[in-house]
Amino acid sequence: MGFRNPWRCSFDSERPSYFLCADVGQDQYEEVDIVTKGGNYGWGVYEGPLLYNLSNYSEANNSSNPINAIFPVMGYNHSSLNKAEGSASISGGYFYRSITDPCLYGRYLYADLYADVIWAGFENPKGSGNFTTDQLAVKCAQDSPIQCNAEPELTSPALGFIFSFGQDNKKDIFILTSNGVYRIVRPSRCNYTCSRENVTDFSAPPGSDVDPPSSSPSSGSKFSSPLTLQILVFTCVSFIGLLSFLL
Repeated sequence: MGFRNPWRCSFDSERPSYFLCADVGQDQYEEVDIVTKGGNYGWGVYEGPLLYNLSNYSEANNSSNPINAIFPVMGYNHSSLNKAEGSASISGGYFYRSITDPCLYGRYLYADLYADVIWAGFENPKGSGNFTTDQLAVKCAQDSPIQCNAEPELTSPALGFIFSFGQDNKKDIFILTSNGVYRIVRPSRCNYTCSRENVTDFSAPPGSDVDPPSSSPSSGSKFSSPLTLQILVFTCVSFIGLLSFLL
């Protein structure tokens, strides 16, 4: 109950009790929820953590069966992405469980359809439902089978509209966009440094997370945004296919 428009839900492959859904907001907020049986996630009264409808709020809290809304564990305001229009629409993803990029291991990846932005959420302490999020700076691998289109005056690829994420049997993550399909690959293919990449015995026991590195997951730097000071985390992608649409 209490969802507006869920867009992409997934189980954590190493913690099947963790079922996360992204829910597209109305005018203000996009959210990610940990879904539990019988939970109410507030829509109609709340939009994410924000009050949406005062009359519905008053009615719900005066009833004999209040909604007891469960608030999102991750999310973002529309205005933080596009101050001119406020356009936003979340695309839910997966917990990253591949060892291709060990420094992303255990982080939940999600994106915005319009903003060409991907985030990684890290839960600390484990099992708490408390997440911190970093914005990923995406770069195309130098040996990508298909050359990525770069944003003007930037080195990052122009991903286009980010529709969805996929996961294969090796738990590698794919990104489906209006410009094609991308796969997250080894950081060294983009000349990024991940201290765990060359550890030959790297493994994660089933049902557990790898502790976060002492610095950002892959080499990065800080940048200022209008709202907060965030850690800029890097991820490396390879462009593997074009999309064809039949009209």
